[in-house]
Amino acid sequence: MATVIDEADSGGDVFAPRRRWRRWLLPLLLLLPVPWLVLSPPRTRPESGQLRVTFLDVGQGDSAVIEGPTGTVVVIDGGGRPGADETRGEDPGSRVVVPYLRSCGINRVDLLVATHPDDDHIQGLSAVATRLAAPRGALICGYPGPSAPYHRLISVLRGRNVPLYVGRRGQRIDLGGGARLEVLAPTDRPIVTGHSLTNNNCLVIRLVYQRARFLFTGDAEGEEEADMLADPHCDLSADVLKVGHHGSRWSSTAAFLQAVHPSVGIISAGLHNTYGHPHAEVLERLRQIGAVIYRTDRQGAITVATDGTRLHFITTTPDRR
Repeated sequence: MATVIDEADSGGDVFAPRRRWRRWLLPLLLLLPVPWLVLSPPRTRPESGQLRVTFLDVGQGDSAVIEGPTGTVVVIDGGGRPGADETRGEDPGSRVVVPYLRSCGINRVDLLVATHPDDDHIQGLSAVATRLAAPRGALICGYPGPSAPYHRLISVLRGRNVPLYVGRRGQRIDLGGGARLEVLAPTDRPIVTGHSLTNNNCLVIRLVYQRARFLFTGDAEGEEEADMLADPHCDLSADVLKVGHHGSRWSSTAAFLQAVHPSVGIISAGLHNTYGHPHAEVLERLRQIGAVIYRTDRQGAITVATDGTRLHFITTTPDRR
């Protein structure tokens, strides 16, 4: 496990770099089925050999940007807001995600990941796909649901000739420099029980860079967590856990948290949201396993930078509870 350093306390086998993109195109096709306390976040690219993950403050939604040690960029979800007009730039993708990427000098995303079709995850991805150069590829869960933003995103990606890949457990994606993504869920067998079908069939992805582990759970609920726990080959251990479903009571079961045993839990939720996220029971379960909790609703965007051995955390605002 990596060593965790909070800046406020311390003071201190597919994707490759863009310039060599042709080298990973064929392996990708073979692997996947087609169909980081400061006042502002870092605005430069990570140093060579460093990996950075930024959990953006998109309100009541999810969006994370991975910048790999060799320059590969992955965007996992884009946030969303009910009633937002994407054509007028009202969505979090236009207001938060794209401006952040541009401020870091990122004009093209290598991999766009849509964990599932719920609006608060999917809506902002269309802006990333249209306001920047076309992504080199997109990874989707394969369970579409009725979401209009989801179908709009798929239409945009197809219109820009972006290859679409369906994520399934067991797949690995090489980000270059020793970093990789591992798809832990879903499987080919849909989960048909639980509070939400789309949540329980969402993509769950682990990011591995040397000793550092990050687990992105989307909105996975108890049923999908149990499905992963039942697979002896599914390694859930992680230093940093993006807490499932914004800290909903339907996710982050005690058994799942014990298996992951994160040092840090990141909760992406809207300030004063009406859903009661994060739920008190989930916060208590995280405390019981000794996890330090970071929340976008209180601390803004949260960036984690690592050399593969130590984790440095930077938040964008003072606690605004």
